[in-house]
Amino acid sequence: MKIGIVTFWQSGDNYGQQLQCWALQRYLRGLGHEPFLIRYSGTRSAMQRWLRKAVKAALVYPLVAQWKRREIRRMIAVNEVKNKIRRFDEFKDRHIERTERIYRSLSELRQNPPIADVYIAGSDQVWNPILLKRKENRVFWLDFGDDKVRRIAYAASYGADTCPPELQDELSRRLSRFDAVSVREESGVAICHSSGREATHVLDPTLLLSMDDYLPLTENVADRPSPYIYVYSINIADKEDIRWSELQTFAGECGLSSVVTPASGYLPGRELFDGVEYCYATIPQWLSLIRHSNLVVTTSFHGVAFCLLFRMRFVYFPLSGIHSKGNSRVLNLLSKLGLSDCVWKAAGDFKRIYNLSIDWNKVEEALTLLRRKSFSFLQQALS
Repeated sequence: MKIGIVTFWQSGDNYGQQLQCWALQRYLRGLGHEPFLIRYSGTRSAMQRWLRKAVKAALVYPLVAQWKRREIRRMIAVNEVKNKIRRFDEFKDRHIERTERIYRSLSELRQNPPIADVYIAGSDQVWNPILLKRKENRVFWLDFGDDKVRRIAYAASYGADTCPPELQDELSRRLSRFDAVSVREESGVAICHSSGREATHVLDPTLLLSMDDYLPLTENVADRPSPYIYVYSINIADKEDIRWSELQTFAGECGLSSVVTPASGYLPGRELFDGVEYCYATIPQWLSLIRHSNLVVTTSFHGVAFCLLFRMRFVYFPLSGIHSKGNSRVLNLLSKLGLSDCVWKAAGDFKRIYNLSIDWNKVEEALTLLRRKSFSFLQQALS
């Protein structure tokens, strides 16, 4: 079957966003289907209005005492230049099947919808409640195309623990058109239930695959010869958010260098750390850096996900403040896999976690059980 997928795809430095898109396509092709990305970007004016609100909500208001708006604009401009080194467009050209045209509005999708047997929404925060406020964003609830096309949500995320009461009725209407619904976080199951729709909790698309599926992407990447700690720096406002002073001391004691890849999430990526090697990695390089590190330190769900896939030791730092809602999906997963000890809790944890004895075979067994539920959902939804 032809399967059109709606998800976020435009980031120039969010590795998880690109790899979840690639992974879902890879899995569906393995089932014999023909998946493709529906390239929707919205009208320029609409996207500008949404981004302005998002930047104010996520950046300006909570951090106004730390950063001025001019500094935020400067960081975004610097990242646009740095991101060319990451070559995300090259990765998408080579590895992501997609529509030839870019759809700029809901109207364009309704007038000339991509031909498909199935539409899928997800993963990523495609159902963030803020998107319910504008008719244009009905694209993410697949409000286009013939009624005969089957509509499925796979690992869609709300990026929130609840839906505002004033948006509940709108959400119920949006969900009513779906034939099958699954969400990425357990909190999303509750949100759907409160809207009168049952949903299945499934794994992020990146975890549908095994290490062997990703290794071909890295085959042309040279291995790093020296032992190092890899810091995937995303959603970090201050270097002490990952206890940088303590990490430097620990790295020195172990004879490890530090390699850092900044990326943008809730916050623009920044060079926060001194005395490190900054690497604006391509996606294959990013995977290789995780795979060959001695320790990964990150606040990122996808950073953790690929440590699990590559069986690499890691320290996960939960986010704090207004962004802490993103912690539950990582903490819940680690709990199910028996890896809660990999979460930083107190001073001295770098050494404690580095010396942990992890039975990766047991971790893989637990992950396999979780995969089966996700496999079952997709196969039944597509049958």
